[in-house]
Amino acid sequence: LKPSSHSLISGRRKGRAMAARSLALPAGQEAFVVAGPRQAQAPGRVAGTSQSPGLAPLAPLASVAAAAAATAAAGRRQQRQRVACRAERQSAAARKAVTEKLVTSIDPSAGPEGTYQVGIDFKNWLQSAKEELKVDNLKVEGKVPAWLRGHLVHAGPAKFEFGDDEFVDWVDGQAMLYRIKFGEEGCSYQNRWLDTWNHRMHREAGRIAVRETCSRPSLGSFWERFMYLFSPPNNENGNLHISQIGGSRCVSMSVGSACLEFELESLDTFGKVPFDDELVEGGPLIFHAEPHVDKNTGEWITCAIQLRISQEDMGLKPEYVVFSVMPDVSKKVGAPVQRRLIRRISTEYPSPVHTIALTEQYIVMIQIPYPLNWDGMLNAEAKWLMNGVYEGNLNDYNTWQPERPTMIRVINRTTGEETGFFETDPFFFFHIINSFEEGEIVYLDVVCYNEPPVGFPLRQARSGDVEDWRGGGGEVRRFAMNLKTGECSWTGWPDNCFDEPKINPKVDGVKHQFSWGVIDDNGMLRLTKQDHNTQEVWKWEGQDVTRELPWQPVFVPEPYNENEDAGAVLSFVRDQVSGDSFCVVLDAATMEEQAASTSRRGTTSRCMVTGPSSESPECVEHGSDRGNPGGTLRSAEGEFRSWRRAR
Repeated sequence: LKPSSHSLISGRRKGRAMAARSLALPAGQEAFVVAGPRQAQAPGRVAGTSQSPGLAPLAPLASVAAAAAATAAAGRRQQRQRVACRAERQSAAARKAVTEKLVTSIDPSAGPEGTYQVGIDFKNWLQSAKEELKVDNLKVEGKVPAWLRGHLVHAGPAKFEFGDDEFVDWVDGQAMLYRIKFGEEGCSYQNRWLDTWNHRMHREAGRIAVRETCSRPSLGSFWERFMYLFSPPNNENGNLHISQIGGSRCVSMSVGSACLEFELESLDTFGKVPFDDELVEGGPLIFHAEPHVDKNTGEWITCAIQLRISQEDMGLKPEYVVFSVMPDVSKKVGAPVQRRLIRRISTEYPSPVHTIALTEQYIVMIQIPYPLNWDGMLNAEAKWLMNGVYEGNLNDYNTWQPERPTMIRVINRTTGEETGFFETDPFFFFHIINSFEEGEIVYLDVVCYNEPPVGFPLRQARSGDVEDWRGGGGEVRRFAMNLKTGECSWTGWPDNCFDEPKINPKVDGVKHQFSWGVIDDNGMLRLTKQDHNTQEVWKWEGQDVTRELPWQPVFVPEPYNENEDAGAVLSFVRDQVSGDSFCVVLDAATMEEQAASTSRRGTTSRCMVTGPSSESPECVEHGSDRGNPGGTLRSAEGEFRSWRRAR
């Protein structure tokens, strides 16, 4: 972020979702990046006011009294204009003053009407990357633990326009891979475009040339657009989830994207994963959940929505498809992959499933009352057909229906049988923290919101007119589902504004005590550790909250240490003043900083991480490994027998 830019975003804390810290607060897509249909009603600037001078009433010129009234009104209008100009000059001076700091003092006691200021400059953050970089021997402040070896890999949208065409939603931003390698010789960095068919078509045409999830090609005539409707989408833009199939085959995927395979060392792209199974015949899969990898077996599990065509009435028959890839899949890049169908679930109201949970016996899947909005999709398509302008975005594709319950399904991992079905209060969610079994009860920890996030279209966010945007997190709730009685209850965590959770993969699917993530601390995004037993919270105290913006962390367990909080917490952090990014390494137990790689505090050797990162980073060690949930960075215990943690 440039110091001269309008980098402080403020807004009023209003609405029922903002009435109390214990309630779920609206957050942006992927918790902190906003994208949505709502237009700002008064897109002012920071600390500024907007006054529109009134129009003097028109009076008949023939009437002396009316002429006098008009003269008086004109005088009043000029006075208002002088006041407005003076107010604007004062407002501009105030803006110049506050933008020197990204976060100002915030008084939580001011309540819903208090100013709620968040130090995120979307205008400068959501800029397109210009180049691919490869940098060795990154500067490291502090000491990286000796056992920490591997690749930290993110994917994110990093190209938002081609020529004069701009994507409608951030999910259409073209994917880039970012990697930091932790090796014996130090740390290195590389970023490369995910070389997709979509990106090549856009680049060669110099415009938006093919269909994306929320954007349509720039075509000049009605007939060109009409004929294009019959062209099936290619769905190549994996800018969100990073994971591994079979413990070694790296894949990247997104909301509307196919699974795309890439090579870890070179970051070369190999194209779509060649699936060869019965699911291919049912049509494309959309809205993939973040893949979950069993910590013991290495089975890769996810779910998606498949829009099948009914043979009876030729209408759409939406289904959830829960499937997996077994760990004995071929390790050869580009080799055919067969998926194991676990269960199909027919539904009239399909809604996106962002994450799932695994226990030792079950898959836990949440269906929220946020179904796909067919009318909204068709209307956006029809307008594009008629005038060439596509205005649908990700939030338009769904409709919030709080009159419906949230449904939680417990599915047997082996048989595919739906062992439990539970209805509970409506809530919105992105992330499940963990799930575990105790006898007949399945527990589920979820970050819940009272309603979907309020966001802004990409163009509005990139322009900086997002004054009313509010950062935030959700309420951590623990659901207890009794498989024998069918009862479902939950307890909440008061005053916890948390999201982007990670746990130690060693406790995935079993009872846990800690999680790590990001909280909204009165407008400041903070890396934290949470104790789910005592509800204590530890923050990264070394964070400079006036300029440093962290992203979802990953947890790396320390080899040969069974303590749940023994390990390292890694996060990409954006220095919003310089525009650089660095990777911070924290002691997971104490949340104290151990090391920070790349550009920090004015250094010039930079690790450029442009655009929003994926929320499911992956890091793998050299040699054989087993997958872990959410793309967690892993250490290979077999390689580090003689290494110990550097305190």
